[in-house]
Amino acid sequence: MGLDGDASYVLMQVRTILEQGWYAPTSRIGAPDGLNPSWHSTADVLNFATIRLLGLFGGSPATVSALFFIAQFPLAALSAYWLARHLRVGRPGAVVVGVLFAVLPGHQVWFAHLWLAAYWMVPLALWLVVEVARGNRLWPQLSDLRGPGATAARWSAMRLIAMGVAVGLADVYYVAFTLLLISGVLLLRLVTGTRPRNLLPGAGVAAAVGGLCAISLVAVTRGRAGDQVTGGLPAQRVIGESETYAGRLIDLVLPWYEHRSEPLRFLTNAYGVATTPSVERPALGVVALVGLGALLVTTFAALLTGRRVGPLPGLLSALAVICLGFYTRGGLGSLVALFVTPQIRTWSRFVVLVGLLGLLVVGLALTRVGAQRGRRLVWPLAAIVTLVGVFDQTSPAAAPHYEALRHRTADLTAYTVALHREVGDCPVFQLPVVSFPEEPPPGRMGDYDHLLPSTFAPKGLSWSYGAIRGTARADWQLALPVARTPQLLDDIAAAGFCAVEVDRDGYAGGDDPSADIRRVAGVPVASAVPEALDAYDLRRLRADHSRRDAVLQPVVVSAAGSLIDTSGTDPFQWTGPSTVITLANMGRGPRPLTLTFRLEGIGPTQRTVVVTAPGAQRRVTVSANRSELVSLALTVQPGSTRVEVSTDGRAESVPGTAGSVVAALRLSNLRVDANGVVNAASLQQFAAASPRSLQ
Repeated sequence: MGLDGDASYVLMQVRTILEQGWYAPTSRIGAPDGLNPSWHSTADVLNFATIRLLGLFGGSPATVSALFFIAQFPLAALSAYWLARHLRVGRPGAVVVGVLFAVLPGHQVWFAHLWLAAYWMVPLALWLVVEVARGNRLWPQLSDLRGPGATAARWSAMRLIAMGVAVGLADVYYVAFTLLLISGVLLLRLVTGTRPRNLLPGAGVAAAVGGLCAISLVAVTRGRAGDQVTGGLPAQRVIGESETYAGRLIDLVLPWYEHRSEPLRFLTNAYGVATTPSVERPALGVVALVGLGALLVTTFAALLTGRRVGPLPGLLSALAVICLGFYTRGGLGSLVALFVTPQIRTWSRFVVLVGLLGLLVVGLALTRVGAQRGRRLVWPLAAIVTLVGVFDQTSPAAAPHYEALRHRTADLTAYTVALHREVGDCPVFQLPVVSFPEEPPPGRMGDYDHLLPSTFAPKGLSWSYGAIRGTARADWQLALPVARTPQLLDDIAAAGFCAVEVDRDGYAGGDDPSADIRRVAGVPVASAVPEALDAYDLRRLRADHSRRDAVLQPVVVSAAGSLIDTSGTDPFQWTGPSTVITLANMGRGPRPLTLTFRLEGIGPTQRTVVVTAPGAQRRVTVSANRSELVSLALTVQPGSTRVEVSTDGRAESVPGTAGSVVAALRLSNLRVDANGVVNAASLQQFAAASPRSLQ
């Protein structure tokens, strides 16, 4: 449990489910138009339904989230125990599998990834994979449903349906992993001589699981209709991210980075400093590692010596190889990203399946010991293995700091209650302006810190942060005059906000506007000192509400290319040989404006650049030693207008980047002027005027 990082995002989701009945559009955040979660949601139908069910018994979002999180440990243990017993693992071994699977390294700190922490359905998914791999009949024949054994056949059918629903409506990552494993075993059966028609039942299972997930995703994305897309949307993955978010084999060997033993913890962290660590720092634990290693070594040794491998060890070995192939960098996951979709990127999460396979091998080994030496030996041995595993896979140092959480919760609650007492039911604008989601926060702010006040606030308050970036619901804030505080406050008041909140941590290392705000709005009416939050009443300002549309329906301009660099005098991006500048008019009518930007070539060779806009075209010559200013007078219609920029010649390595950045043009000082009729700004202007991240 916690409030940092993605935890505040999770708490927002839970609060929305509790208040709306589902993770649906809400006006509590993203004011004034609210959050439309269909732009950044997953198919966690079963998890959302569980939250809704827990909420029927009352409790705050933090309480319900904590109950959900804690419940995942016994659920994971029970499902892994059930799978182990299904695979003929004896009770002592099955207990080891269940207990250690429930506390896989890192599970105790996955509150911030609450839906991924619900991996209790992974053993159920593996059961489906095993049944498909064995070619077992999954659905009873019609005659069986009517004959003497009809009751057993019906229970079997109900079990299959329950398993399929549990897997298909779980987190999309686990659904994807299940489909990949089923596809893998079907391919293995095909190449080993199974007739294609005999693969149809297994393909039907995959279709059912995938179909449930697809239906839930389609139902979610239908809510996007009616929203104007104004820029780059979140969760648009690229191929290279499959390399960044995959795991490394060394991670499976090293101890967990939060290990309770300081020397072992130091070993892993020292290696992480010396190299580039995996993003999510996966680990197996010594028990699962021994099981996995023994499985692979004995299987490959048997293949090399011509000895026969048993059906179950052979199947587990094949599944382990497939899982490791997807898990590791440059593996099968990269092929999926290249030829299918890059949307599934965090392949290191296959560690859950790899860990389960390793633990099953240990359980089978204990079963063999029990068969040979009896229960008097196997139960104490199982207890020792369990204790070693729990000691290795859990850490008191990673436990939540409950006292600190209690104080933070009390401070945030008192702060928002005091603010609500002063201003009543109304929207609060939050500074600094931060895009949502997946946007690095400025200054010393943590990820999603702007969500914390809304999590603990009375229901009457709504908050500006939280609308999805890339849509008009959020991107109107990018055109605000964030560097001119008096005008900024006038615009915020004109848009209907009654108060402004300043997170001073967001301005660490930059220009804090608090002093300017005090001169205009007076002293704060509410403060949370530990959180560096101050709130000011804007109702004393004489808001010009006639400017509401000019503020909420601006023109925002963005250019495709590298991240915006604001380290110099003018903001710039590397781009080309061809790129697009997008002008998003969020209003209901055409807007006359002037667009200007400066182009510079990469390399000494002169390049001819053609700039094509609706009703206008410019042609300039640039090089590394020659830049040109381009100015276009345009009238942009509602929606998006494209200005295309293209140059001859190929892209070259940008000097000073060691080949990591390849481009043909340097596009700088991108500006837009709407003559004061409406707000207008480019992302380069916004980035240059905003505080930088110190993370």
